[in-house]
Order: sequence, then structure tokens, then C-alpha cells
Amino acid sequence: MYLGGRGLNSYRLFKMVKPGIDPLSPENVLCLANGALAGTALSMTSRTEISSLSPLSGILGDGSAGGEFSAILKHAGYDQIVITGRASKPKYIWIEDDTVEIRDASDLWGLKVSEMVDTLRDIHGDDIAVAGIGPAGEHLVRFATTMIDKYHSGARGTGAVWGSKNLKAIAVRGTKGVEIADPETFFKLAKEDEEWFKKNEFVKKIYSVIGTHYGLLAWYPGWKYFEKYLGPEELPEGIRPVDLAKYEVGRTQCFSCPVSCKDVYKLPRWNEYGVSSEYESIYALGANNAITDTEAILKMEQMADEYGMDVITLGDTLAMAKFLYEKGIITDTDTGGIPLKWGDAETQIKLIEMIAYREGFGNKLAEGYRNFAKIIGPEALKYSYDVKGLSRGWYHVDFLNGIFTLAHATSTRGADHLRGRSWAYWENDRNMDPELPLKLLEGGLPDYRKDPVGALIVSERACTLADSIGRCKGSINSWPQAVPLVWKYPLFKGLAKLLTAATGYEFTEEKLVEIADRIYLIEMAFNVKQGIKKKHYAVPFPPEIINTPKVQAEIKRHWEMVDEYLKRRGCDVETAVPKRETLRNLGIEWVADEIENKEFPEWDGPPLWPLDKYPRGR
Repeated sequence: MYLGGRGLNSYRLFKMVKPGIDPLSPENVLCLANGALAGTALSMTSRTEISSLSPLSGILGDGSAGGEFSAILKHAGYDQIVITGRASKPKYIWIEDDTVEIRDASDLWGLKVSEMVDTLRDIHGDDIAVAGIGPAGEHLVRFATTMIDKYHSGARGTGAVWGSKNLKAIAVRGTKGVEIADPETFFKLAKEDEEWFKKNEFVKKIYSVIGTHYGLLAWYPGWKYFEKYLGPEELPEGIRPVDLAKYEVGRTQCFSCPVSCKDVYKLPRWNEYGVSSEYESIYALGANNAITDTEAILKMEQMADEYGMDVITLGDTLAMAKFLYEKGIITDTDTGGIPLKWGDAETQIKLIEMIAYREGFGNKLAEGYRNFAKIIGPEALKYSYDVKGLSRGWYHVDFLNGIFTLAHATSTRGADHLRGRSWAYWENDRNMDPELPLKLLEGGLPDYRKDPVGALIVSERACTLADSIGRCKGSINSWPQAVPLVWKYPLFKGLAKLLTAATGYEFTEEKLVEIADRIYLIEMAFNVKQGIKKKHYAVPFPPEIINTPKVQAEIKRHWEMVDEYLKRRGCDVETAVPKRETLRNLGIEWVADEIENKEFPEWDGPPLWPLDKYPRGR
């Protein structure tokens, strides 16, 4: 019904999380699931989906993290871990095949992520995988992440949920392997999929060489709090791929990955090392804060990993604070005398540490993006470029025929680029294979230039399925990475063959579409219970231009696209609530009983605590 991973988590949360609870209360539920094909011979099935009611957004919050944890958990015999309640003292969970124990974590509490992982490996051995939190999660920073094996991050604030439960880590050893129903067929298909990546020229010459630094030349990173988006010729010295390459000393990869998209870098100033300086960290901590000191940006990324914080929300919150300071909406009184200047790397490094421990002005910043603006006041909130609490900047509706703005509005975890956006317009696919877009269109992907709504819905299905089988969608997002064998059997026929061979159950493309829609609609229904209304599908614009004729015309078109989207998704166009008939057709009519003709308090983000109630300091 749900495959695993994200699908299984979203189902579990809908069943277990009551409307209106505080995400940081014991009533919240934390789920980790590895996906239907995790730990198998299919490459790039390294992802662990971590899901909860988000303390950052107040709606569904899930993140997908790589590393070894997903496969080793599967080898121990588990598809999902569900954590409820709250421990009275710090604990960690130890799993070794059939043995599961809750152990004391007093000696782990307070450790940074790498220290925690190393300590647990000293105790249990180097062949374990670890998921857990750093000091940011312990201090309930609302964008604290779940960290896996030191360097892999699952965002949307789940790290704070671990902290609220006094849960520091889960360590696992698995020795059972994975039983495959039809090994001969499965291994043949998996090998074919892997060989495509090994032979692909773009993968060999770009993807495996500079990873997501490629995006700095192709994805237009925001500059000075989205004042503009930088084309490749506008990139200042310090944040170009060639500048980052000077600090690289090696490359690494997640479980079963032939790509090696992650860099290992050295920080001479600090005599330290870090791993995986993704595009997002360079744009959010660097460009969007007008910081071009390469080594300092890498240091900030390393600090985010060690403290356990999402680099995008961290960087965008800091950029918003600088912007508001420049406009006089916040002053030295708010910041405790700390000047917030564009390009000031030294102060930003200090602020990142303050955020992790909720010290001084860092206590306000730790509330995260929209929540931070809400604390400052109505004028600040006007400049919160979020959808349902999450930000990916602001865009004109006519950009790429509305794909960006519609994708941000319809994402079930708030504005996001990994719910379907990149796949709807084959962002990177034409570089991987010039013939691939045509294969996708012939295989059933609507052309976004003619039917952006249809293109997005199909792409949301692709991402939902990838998250539910445990497949990496690609640090350079692409169809072949998210959907195995799509280049040969578009769109989901190849995945159906793999799942049939792996499980012994008969999967078809039609069945996978139904599964993807079942998962997406249950996520929409979950958010309905958290107070999401149709009005929350709005997209942000700077207040200076929102009332101009051009933008008003764009807003009108956006709502027309939202209406068409809701209609095609089988939702009430006036309320954005999934219809009973739609849910019945997907085999989940019981969901309608939970949401139909019921009023839930309107969403306005998560309930925020008085600032003096959080854990603060060392």
C-alpha cells in the first residue's frame, strides 16, 4: 500500500499524530524508515526517511538522509522505527539484529555529531551505523536535523523532536542481509541500472568531479537575501567551483553509490576536515549572506554538520536577519549589540555557534525563518518568503511557466525543490542524456511548456516513489537517479520490474501511480488536520512589488493553476481537502472520516515557546 520509507512514515503519522499538538511535546511521533529496496544490490538505495510533525513548520516534516544507516537497518531486519513519548533522562537505542535496547546516553549528551558517532563506534564497533543529533537538537533549535553517520542530514526540524524526547542516537548493526524473491532478474536489472551511471559522460566528467558545485553554474543561487539570482558569469570569486576545488582533498559516497558526489575538504585555518559542501550550503551560508570567503563558508557548513542544523534554513534565517537589520526593522537592541553586516564571515561563524546553544540573539534565530520573523513582528513577517513555513526564495509565476511557484505551493512539507520541481522541467536530464527529455515525454511525462500542472503531478509521483523505495533522487536532481531504469523503461515500468523481482508481489506502472497518489493524498490530509487551508497555497512576493499590475496578474494565474492542480488531484477546489471519492478509489476511504466536514484551527506555524523556556547555554 505504501512501499516503505516516506510512504510508510506518512501513513504512520496520519494514524498516530493528533491534530493541534505541540511538535515538541511527548505526544509527537518520530519515524525512521529505509524504503522497499534499501540494502539491496540496487545502487543508490541509501536513503533513510525521517518524518515527524515539524517543530519548524507545524505541518508534515520529513527529510531524506544518505549514509549507511538505511542499509544496515534493513540488514538488521527492520523497515521502520517508530518512537513515541519522552524519556526522563538522555537515552540512545542500540539495535543488533533481533536485540533492541534503550540505553543511558548521559555521556553522549552534549557531544557534537562526530564525537557522538566516534564514541558509539568505540563502544559497539566500527561496523555500526548511527543516526542522532548534535547540540542544536538537544537545545530544541527548530531547524535542527537528524544526522546520519556524521555528515548526512535529514531536515525539517526532526532533530529538535529527538531532543524533546531526550533521545540522542540510534546505533545499529545488521548481519542478516536482504532476501530477494527473484535474485537472477533483480541482479540483472540492478546491474543494468548501475552500468548506465558508470558509463554516462556527464556523471564521469561533472557529477563525480564537482558534485553539486555544478549547481553554482546552473541553478542561479540567491544573493543578499534573494536580492537577485546569480548567473554563472555573475559568481564572485570565492564561491565558484574552481575556488572550492582548492580545498578538496578527496571524494566519498553513500552506501551502494557509483557516483561519489561528495567532496572531502580541508580547512587549513582551523586544521580540520569536513565532508560534503553541497550547493545549498554555499548558496545559503555564502552567497545569500554576501559572504565570499571560501574557507569560512566551508567552516560554517562543517559547523552545521557538527551541531546538527539544516544549512538552508540556517543560512536563509541569517540572511533575513541581515536584511531586516539593514532596513531598520531589527536593531542593535534586538541583536544584543551584534552588528549584522553583509559579507561578515567572522560574525556569522559566531552566530552559528550561538544558535546551536540558544545563546543571546542566537535564541531568537534558533526559532527559524518564519518563526523568527513572527517574533520580530508584522513588518518582518512581510519579508518571510515562505510557503507553509519553509522558504526557497521568491520567484515570478511566469518563470518556467509557473513550475517553481506551483511546486512550492503544493509541496506537502512546505516550499521545496525535492517534491517534484526539478523533474517537472527535466532540469538536469538533458545534460545527462540529450535524448532523455524526449523519452520522458513519450513515456507519459506531460510537457511543462504546455501542461505545467500535469508535469508537476507526474513529477511529484516520481519523487514520492523514490523516497518510498529508499533511492537517492540525486544531488544533481535527475529522473534516472530518482527512478531506476527510467531511461530504458519510462516512466515507472522499470521500477515495477525491480519491485516485482525483489518482493515477489506483482507491481505494474499503474499500481505504482496509485501508490504514489495514495501517499501524497494522505500527506495532504495530514496537513489538513494541522490547519492547512487553501489560502496557504499562496506564494510570496516582496511587499514592494506585490500590488503592482504585473504581480497581481501573476498571482491570479497562480491561483488558476492551484485550482487546476486541486481538481486533478481529486480535492475540493474551494477547500483543498481531498474528496471522499478520491480517497475511496485509492483504498483509504477511512482517511475521509478523519477530515471530512471537520474544522481544524487554522495553521499559523508551530506553537512557539517563551524564549526563556528552552534549554540554553553549554
